[in-house]
Amino acid sequence: MSTPAGFAPSARFGPFVVDFRAGELLKNGRRVRLQDQPLQILALLLEHPGETVAREELHQKLWPNDTFGDFDHGLNNAINRLREALCDSAENPRYIETLPRRGYRFISAIEATIQSPAMDSIAANTAPAAPAREQHGEQRAARTDRVGKGVLRPIAITAFTLVTAATLVYLLNLGGIRQRLFVNASPPKIQSLAVLPLENLTGDSAQEYFADGMTDALITNLAQIGALRVISRQSVIQYRGSKKSLPQIARELHVDAVVEGVVLRSGERVRIDAQLIEAASDRHLWARSYERDVRDVVAMEGEVAQAIGREIEVKLTPQEQTRLARSRPVNPAAYDNYLRAKYLVGLDKPNNENAIALLERAVALDPDFALGYAALSRAYRIKGAVFVPQDSGWEEKALAAVEKSLSLDPDLAEAHLAKGFVLWSHSNHFPHEAGIREMHRALVLNPNLDEAHHLLAHIYNHIGLLDKASAELQKAVALDPNNTGARYRVAINLLYQCKYQEALAVSGDSQEFFPTGWGSQTAWALLHLGKREQAAARVEEFLKKYPNDEGGSLAAIQAMLAAGAGQPARAEERIQSAIARGKNYQHFHHAAYYIASAYAQMKKPEAAVKWLQMASEDGFPCYPLFEKDSSLDPVRGDPRFIEFMARIKQQWEHYRTTL
Repeated sequence: MSTPAGFAPSARFGPFVVDFRAGELLKNGRRVRLQDQPLQILALLLEHPGETVAREELHQKLWPNDTFGDFDHGLNNAINRLREALCDSAENPRYIETLPRRGYRFISAIEATIQSPAMDSIAANTAPAAPAREQHGEQRAARTDRVGKGVLRPIAITAFTLVTAATLVYLLNLGGIRQRLFVNASPPKIQSLAVLPLENLTGDSAQEYFADGMTDALITNLAQIGALRVISRQSVIQYRGSKKSLPQIARELHVDAVVEGVVLRSGERVRIDAQLIEAASDRHLWARSYERDVRDVVAMEGEVAQAIGREIEVKLTPQEQTRLARSRPVNPAAYDNYLRAKYLVGLDKPNNENAIALLERAVALDPDFALGYAALSRAYRIKGAVFVPQDSGWEEKALAAVEKSLSLDPDLAEAHLAKGFVLWSHSNHFPHEAGIREMHRALVLNPNLDEAHHLLAHIYNHIGLLDKASAELQKAVALDPNNTGARYRVAINLLYQCKYQEALAVSGDSQEFFPTGWGSQTAWALLHLGKREQAAARVEEFLKKYPNDEGGSLAAIQAMLAAGAGQPARAEERIQSAIARGKNYQHFHHAAYYIASAYAQMKKPEAAVKWLQMASEDGFPCYPLFEKDSSLDPVRGDPRFIEFMARIKQQWEHYRTTL
């Protein structure tokens, strides 16, 4: 927060100090989190202690270009946030008094240090040009040197002399002293950041989806900058309304900087106020307001991302600059439907149906809406894969929607992610190379797309490229520590390396991602560790919770347990149950592998190889697992098994050298 000429560098009242140069409010020496607009209002009130500052004056000075009809509501919200930071009350004010329908008045005593005209002259001659925000009338207010109500004006001659000398040293750079004294003044090196949930300034909870959408869009745009690591939305949403300090949040997310701000939508106009804060020093680096027609909101989102990129001096490639500068207008109603739908996709069957209806309406309103088609493709694919697997028509619709998206915008990362998701399916016979190609393209366009890293690792796990899968999962978890799917697949990756104890250790909190899969996989690990009773109990526990046994994996593990216990009849019965429950399931190949293991335990090599072949051809040719898994040891000497393993190894080596 720059200090205008003639204004005190700080002001003290009660336990509070406002540091105008640093742009922060301190209470008893500890920083109080306060956004930019409330801080500007405080500065304006401190400029005129004991006097009424009219609402109209606040409007003109803080929002000179505002075209919103609900300015009063935005100002009220800002005043309320300021009072909350000061622990003040409108009914019994200690600091800020409300004058109904007129304005506000600062009523507490203030202590401030006043700069002299000489210092103002030096500052005026050496200060850089004011940023665009300040040139448009949004300067912090300046305190005059008159004595106001209860105001003290101590003159610190010694301090002034020291500051003047330091200024001359800076200007003349005598003997290179400036570099030594001001080494920390250079811009901080920022390689990672998090965008905290933008605050919905309307006060209408029904508009939260729009603020969330703007947050997500800003994250997505920043994530396209390859030189920057940007934390995903899923990991920052937990900080909505958090009282934690920004440095604490940054430490928890392992980032160098944080972006926070507010969004206000009124009719067909949208405004975003954003600020960038360095995490280590809690220092404001940049702040700006953007206001556009809602049709141009996509262009505005790109502008904000580019401005932040310039501020932190991160290098943008020409391709990144082009993508961020894309400014095709979008139909406001279509964009609204898209924002309402995007967080409903895949939650459960009713929400996914609602998302499909909203997205179909969005692309009907705007047939050129590439992002809408990409989201619709994903919703169709989930419906066909999870909720109505017997109807393959939904996957065909998903492919048509994503192809339409790519025809409109070939460089849309979300569309390439959606296409890879659609292609790599049971009905398409799991084309691993095509799926990987689409994920790679998505990551070229958006290196911070955590779900692309996650799904790429998912494919690598299936084809036995376990080192590549591990590397992609590390990236996915770094970008989104709350991605339970990625953490679930970290455990799977360890299981396929036959590291059973390690897999159990890391699988702990990922159960919610896929409960029946988690139950069967952890039971499988327990079985390999010789803990047969615990494995059996785990399967029984999950069958009680999920009696449908989606995919048949729990019944297949029971078949392994029975085969190992010398109960072939029970094993056969459980195998048939697994087959019945896994029919039409996308990833039945995992149950097929357990069935092969059960037949190997029963020393039936022909059946074991048949089911291994089935698992492999249906998307799970994981050679390293087949090579090491002790469950298959009873049939390793069989010629049919040896021939099968030779073919799978050749395929695995092809993947390893070409993918």
